[in-house]
Amino acid sequence: MITLKLQLLLILFSVVVFAVFINRTRRYKLELKYALVWIFLSTAGVIVAVFPQIFFFIADVMGIEVPVNAVFLLAVSAIFLILYSMTASLSNHSRKLRTLTQELGLMRHRMEQLERRLERTEGGTADADER
Repeated sequence: MITLKLQLLLILFSVVVFAVFINRTRRYKLELKYALVWIFLSTAGVIVAVFPQIFFFIADVMGIEVPVNAVFLLAVSAIFLILYSMTASLSNHSRKLRTLTQELGLMRHRMEQLERRLERTEGGTADADER
């Protein structure tokens, strides 16, 4: 079984993680879609810490004889979930950055064309005024 000290430590850690991510989201320093993974994992951490028999049941259903191995399996699964979330976010931002860079290049090109046209127009007007 799990000791009371470890149970309290897990609950405290999960609640702190939950509070930090809720606070960061509430202050608009972190978008909800990125915080949801952490909020879900910290909530699951509290549930498993409060009701450790759920964890032993899950380990038994998965066919894992030593519950500690199930902890590692779930931890690695959580890491992969977070890694997937970060990879998807990075890919999305990379695509948006590429699009913005292309749009900026097109706008600069258009601006240079307009500046050249303006210089020719002003140059022609200045020549006509001097005559």
